[in-house]
Amino acid sequence: MMPNKNLLIALIFLASCTNEISDKEQNLSELMQPNQNYFSSQYECTLSQNNNLNDLEQYIPKLSSLLKNHSFEYQLDFYFLDNQDDEIKNFIINVKNNKSIDQEALNLFINSQNNIFQCLKKNNNLIATTLISKIEEKNDIFYLEILDCEFTSDSNFGTFKIASDYFYNLLNEYSISYKADFLNSDSSSRNFYWYNFFNSSKDRDNFYINWVNSEDSIEIKDLFSEQSECFSSNSYIGYKVY
Repeated sequence: MMPNKNLLIALIFLASCTNEISDKEQNLSELMQPNQNYFSSQYECTLSQNNNLNDLEQYIPKLSSLLKNHSFEYQLDFYFLDNQDDEIKNFIINVKNNKSIDQEALNLFINSQNNIFQCLKKNNNLIATTLISKIEEKNDIFYLEILDCEFTSDSNFGTFKIASDYFYNLLNEYSISYKADFLNSDSSSRNFYWYNFFNSSKDRDNFYINWVNSEDSIEIKDLFSEQSECFSSNSYIGYKVY
């Protein structure tokens, strides 16, 4: 595992924009809105006192069968912090769909049909936009980092999109498998999440070796802190359950 990986990748997104944005670009940016690719809802979950990870692993196939029998239409992923010890008690259930997510249907399967874990809703129907995609197809087991951020007073999605497009263009010069999504509750919200996806730990480590240590990375380190401030960064191992 690469040392200080959370700090390294966070630096890419927490730096300042060195290229001044003209008044014309600023005005145009205010008209730009996220291009919704999917909706996402998340639940923060805790295993019951007498249950452990083995119980959860045994329950997941039953959950998949239950969802299939009820023609469940959403994608279900489980996120586990990748720095947890063997005694895993907490995890996130991420629900994804190309249409708005029905919370009643989710509650039926997440909290009513099992005694292994209990969950509380973290967020609901976030609008997700893929800004960078250099992954042909995401694996069923993957690695991700979630940054919790807020636009600065003079920034918006449009100015952020200009910066991310520049980042994407530079990445095209590198052999890197990587995906980045932007998520927020609505177009007027100044708070957002930035998700970094990697198909494997090897892809993630390759990102640090080939990109973070490059000269271009030094330039990109100044791209985002004028646009946003990020308050937290957590790395997870994700598992597609359904």
